[in-house]
Formats: sequence, C-alpha cells, structure tokens
Amino acid sequence: MTNGVDFILAKRDYSIENELQSILDNGANLWVIGDVHGYADTLQELLERLKLNSLDRVVLLGDMIDRGPKSSSVIQIAKSNPKIFAIIGNHEELMLKYFNPSDIGNMTVDQHSWMYVGGRETVDSYIREFENGNGEINKFQLKKRGAKDLAWLDSLPHHIVLEEFRLVHAGYMPNDIDPDLQNKEILTRIRRDFHKSAFPIDNERTVIFGHSTMPMFGLKQSDVWESDAELPNGRAAAIGIDSCCYGGDDPQLTAINLQTGEIIKQKRRD
Repeated sequence: MTNGVDFILAKRDYSIENELQSILDNGANLWVIGDVHGYADTLQELLERLKLNSLDRVVLLGDMIDRGPKSSSVIQIAKSNPKIFAIIGNHEELMLKYFNPSDIGNMTVDQHSWMYVGGRETVDSYIREFENGNGEINKFQLKKRGAKDLAWLDSLPHHIVLEEFRLVHAGYMPNDIDPDLQNKEILTRIRRDFHKSAFPIDNERTVIFGHSTMPMFGLKQSDVWESDAELPNGRAAAIGIDSCCYGGDDPQLTAINLQTGEIIKQKRRD
C-alpha cells in the first residue's frame, strides 16, 4: 500500500485468453458487454438478442453489480453460463472488501463508502433472495452463496489480452509502463489520463472498456465513444461502451461484436 492505494499487479488468465482467441480465429462471435450494474433483466434480454450459438462467447467488462436491483442475479447469470466470461471492475473490488454475508444485516462504518455508490442495493438483492414470506432470512444459505460468489469474483482477471484487443474495465495509464505491468487500481479506476492520451496504449490492440459513461464524454447514451488516437492500421486505439445502464435520460446496455464490429444496444428494463 502507498498513500492508501492498492498497488497489486493486475491479474490475467491465460487459459481464458487462449479460449477466446481461438473463438475469434475460428470465425465465431465474441461479444463484449459494458457495465450491467445489477440490471439482470436487461442483461438477459440483451443476451437473448445476441442469439448465441454453441461457439459464441461473451465477456462482461466489470461493474456487474451495485446500483441496480438484482446484483446477486447478475452474478448467477455470469457464473452459471459457460459462454460468459467476466473481468473485475471497481465495484466488484468494493464488494470483495466490504461484503460480509455472515453479518449482512449490520452496516459498519467502513462499509459506508460502498453503500453510497450502490452497495446497499447489492446487499438488499441477497437479502430478498434468501428471505421468506415472513421476512425471515435463511442465513445459512445466504452465507454459503455469498462466500461462493466472493470466491468467484476474487478469481476474475482484471483484463483480457487478445491479438487485436485489450478488454479492461477502466483503461490503462498512458506512460512508459508496459500495460501488462500496471496495477489493478489503474485498470479498475482510471479515467481522464487514459481518455486524453494522444497515443495508443498498445500499437497492436484496441482497448475496449467500460467504467466511463457516454454522458461523461458529452455523448448520448445511444452513442459509443472512440478515441482520437489511432493504431498504425487506422483502427481506434480505444472504444468505450458504458451506456450508463443505471441512470441518465436513456439508460441502456451495450454489446460490441469483436468479430464483426456490430453494436447492439438494449434499453434498460427495471
């Protein structure tokens, strides 16, 4: 720790990367979806519209949880579907730090910062799932599910590196540090420095990221952000796809197909 910042090196999972690259090499579709933020019904509708076949795959770009009403369900969708992979975002990092399924009814002082940015909704989604009609909570089953979900979240990579793409929640620091040697704090939280970079982070790969919503770029939620910086082959150096599913004037969820470049947007269903 330095000045309260966690400088643990960001994680990769080479077995996942190999599988997803093979999918692309074989001509199948690889869809990348932006920040879901607890809107499980919207995610389910979007997945149905993708019409996935047996070879197609999906990557969720982190911030699957918080703010929306069904974070526990989003995690179950991602965990249970072998076609879906996920990376970790800053909200998952907060859940790993503050979620305590053994004492879910009591909020500590340390938890306030997470509750303020959507943690309360995540906790409530677990309570509703394990609460019966009399308002009683099956604490054993909740603790069991919560522990499994935390272990799964902790296993997720912070980025996925393919031959032509980098998939990451927030982005990379544009300096002389190799993007593969940057820490998880950068990959899950960076904004302005990454967005304003005049040069590609990686001359061979387009960075696909979430975390920063379209209104932050002065765009409509129906838009997709592309950096001014370009790769040597003319492709955008970075593409942002967080359409702010949790709020704004036109909340929606965005998917981009890395095989074809097609973009599909799903308006939020509460």
